[in-house]
Amino acid sequence: MANNEWGTPLNYIESARKVMGSIDVDPASNELAQQTVKAEKYYTKDNSSLDKPWHGNVWLNPPYGRGDAERFVNPLANMFVMGITTNAIVLTNNVPDTNWWSSTIGEVCSAVCLLDHRIAFINPETGKPERGNDRNQLFAYLGNNVAGFIAEFSQYGLCCLPVRSAA
Repeated sequence: MANNEWGTPLNYIESARKVMGSIDVDPASNELAQQTVKAEKYYTKDNSSLDKPWHGNVWLNPPYGRGDAERFVNPLANMFVMGITTNAIVLTNNVPDTNWWSSTIGEVCSAVCLLDHRIAFINPETGKPERGNDRNQLFAYLGNNVAGFIAEFSQYGLCCLPVRSAA
């Protein structure tokens, strides 16, 4: 399928809301996704978020096309460091070995959940979960509620705390 805007199943959205308390901004969304996410403010490809601040608690499931995810994680990491974004949960392919991941989310995340399963994403055309995902995903958490993130997301896989070089 040519569309790369795969929706997130409800259980993960509910978990994100439990950890962060709310979802204030969804910067990479669409009308169908918002039936589940219900962010206070959301942006679509028709009203881009890339030139706007993402205040508060951010849910980010960026598009999965080549080069698309990094266009979203770069501003998120910057806004978190600047204090514009308070908390964020990011769902990406499990690619911490890539430059775009390790130099953005990898530098600022507070915890990571490595999934022990493949997500059946919501097909943007049918609105139904679709099996056959051939990639591993992870959730990265940016914020101060690390204990809450681990308690909630450990049901989905192994949660880890980053250990960064002192150099």
